[in-house]
Amino acid sequence: MAIKVAIIGGSGQMGQWFQRFFVSQGLEVLVADLKTPQTPQEVAALADVVIISVPIPQVKKVVQQVAPHLRPDAALLDFTSVKQVPLATMLDHFPGEVVGTHPLFGPGEASINGLTMVLCPGRGERWFNWLKELLENAGARVKVTTATEHDRIMSVVQGLAHFILIALGRAIRELGVSPQDLEDFSTPTFATLHGLARRLFSQDPKLYACIQLANPANRTALRALEDSVADILYFIQRQNPDGLVRLIESVKEGFISEE
Repeated sequence: MAIKVAIIGGSGQMGQWFQRFFVSQGLEVLVADLKTPQTPQEVAALADVVIISVPIPQVKKVVQQVAPHLRPDAALLDFTSVKQVPLATMLDHFPGEVVGTHPLFGPGEASINGLTMVLCPGRGERWFNWLKELLENAGARVKVTTATEHDRIMSVVQGLAHFILIALGRAIRELGVSPQDLEDFSTPTFATLHGLARRLFSQDPKLYACIQLANPANRTALRALEDSVADILYFIQRQNPDGLVRLIESVKEGFISEE
């Protein structure tokens, strides 16, 4: 008998992507969303593995709604880009097995082969091991870590990176440089940054706002950025080339290893 996976929020892009993935792995998939015939509570009661795939601000409410309906031997998972609060919420409201997950890719990918999936153990081993084996057999790179460590690293990978792109876009707008001038005078470095910023602004702003607001580790990362900007400005305002060169060289050591 096929394992049943329920995706709450399965009509979203990531929910649809994983619906196709799980079906390709021979699993039966149940989907519940705002306009589906079955409610989240109904599919949760039928499934072996229940996955919460909703925007971060809605996770707590949805977990509270569906957790009482899960079978005791089922597992509760989430697909969110922050882990501490969602994982704690699932552990608080469901006494069974819990796993926190974060797909480090978007719904535009053709296959999970070679892509990274983060797993954060919550409670229990049976379904954690099942999921890890399923993903690895499909070619995914599985990274196991704690929720706290995940959020610390993602405060740089997502929080800091997105913040810089948002700030770049806003600064360009404030400076009043036309899109045509940006194209005509673009360097390879700027073209790369501008392309990343354009890609970010073409997507849902609510998602990027949630990533900035929901990860508690972002505050530490952004304070480090603020300190770095202040240090660079210090040397620029004083026209101190030696100091600025030393600063750049000290940063270089962390990026380029000496042969």
